[in-house]
Amino acid sequence: MAAFWFWVIVAVAFAIAEVMTVAFFAAFIALGALGAAIASLLGFNLLVQAIVLGIIGVAGIFVARPYLVARVHVGRPALRSGADSMVGQQAVLLEPIRGAGEPGHVKIAGELWPAVTEDGSSLPATTPVIVTGLRSTVLIVRAASSQPTPTV
Repeated sequence: MAAFWFWVIVAVAFAIAEVMTVAFFAAFIALGALGAAIASLLGFNLLVQAIVLGIIGVAGIFVARPYLVARVHVGRPALRSGADSMVGQQAVLLEPIRGAGEPGHVKIAGELWPAVTEDGSSLPATTPVIVTGLRSTVLIVRAASSQPTPTV
């Protein structure tokens, strides 16, 4: 009976961990521990209980988890953070872009960023621009009035 309670405690601990992470990983270990608890009630030895835990846990992680993760994340836009979150935002050039070798500067969200154009052309200060990409810490922009560059 001690093995049963051990597996129940393991299952509860992993269930709590799953609730805190929502990674669909610990849940399958918790289910495996419940399977091991049932195996202990049926009188199987510790080796069989551990095998039940392993089979249920591994099967869940490799078979069911990919499906569940895909279902949960379907239709959700990718969460962009940091500099990546600036792609698509509009800004105004504070300093002119004189060409590919001389970046200008834009201010976005209160921060000053160096910026170059997509095609290496020049743009005067006060030009409205749209951020189209990022290269290291330099924003790639195009004039807001120009058409987007077609992607291949």
